[in-house]
Amino acid sequence: MKMAASCYSCILDRAKFECDILFPDDDSKKGAMEELVDFMALHKGMVPSVVGTEREEIMKRRSKNPDPYLEMKAESNRVATALLPLAKKFYDESEDKLEALIRIAAAANSMEWGVKGHDFDVDSFEDVFFDTLNEKFDGDLEEARRRINRFEKILYLTDNAGEVVFDLFVIERLLEMGKRVVICPKTVPILNDVTADELRPMTPLPMEPSGPVIGLSLENVRPELLRLLRDESYLVIAKGMGNFETMTEFDEFLSGRLIYVMRAKCEPVSMTVGVPQGTLVVRAV
Repeated sequence: MKMAASCYSCILDRAKFECDILFPDDDSKKGAMEELVDFMALHKGMVPSVVGTEREEIMKRRSKNPDPYLEMKAESNRVATALLPLAKKFYDESEDKLEALIRIAAAANSMEWGVKGHDFDVDSFEDVFFDTLNEKFDGDLEEARRRINRFEKILYLTDNAGEVVFDLFVIERLLEMGKRVVICPKTVPILNDVTADELRPMTPLPMEPSGPVIGLSLENVRPELLRLLRDESYLVIAKGMGNFETMTEFDEFLSGRLIYVMRAKCEPVSMTVGVPQGTLVVRAV
């Protein structure tokens, strides 16, 4: 998915959001913003998440902070852990267990800061989570069901901290169905995405980190993950907009065994998917 007109302002809005967190003075903020603007001017027609990765590298380098979202990630995990019994109750009371799992995974993708047009507050999320689970759902639910039932092995590309607490619940249910799951978190901190180091204390399941970038870049993955991606015995479940933005550039070789699960939080993604902004989405490719 290439940059849309509104991507530019969204990327800059998030940069300002991060500058206000990281820098104490306006000159430092201006320097970071100007470097990002210069990069955007020289690199037109890129994928939004690729530009977002460069933004994160600028912020981390200039602030000398390798993990700007560290405290936010910890708070997200705390809130998600407190809400997990509600997700379990929703699952236990659902007649369609598989749809419930996909809803939980998609609703959890709401845990994101700094996206233009998407309001997220970690405290108020506790109040709206149950309503989120019951929202209208758009996508290829029946095809997703067929693929999950058909494939024994699954690559699960994670997204945000907090969200991953619910992902682990979903994965546990997949294991109970007899699936073999390899989890793919990030190799290093990027945005509020969960990293392999953060995830290892939470689960003993096998992992194959997906790289140091927003979404997925085939140029930045280890050969081990690339081998698994190309293994036609694996179903790939990709969480979040970053994976959608990047993987739609090369997902042809995953045709018939890829499922995107997310909340379409921004206008360009919602337009690409063909749903109203904010919709819970599952797409089988």
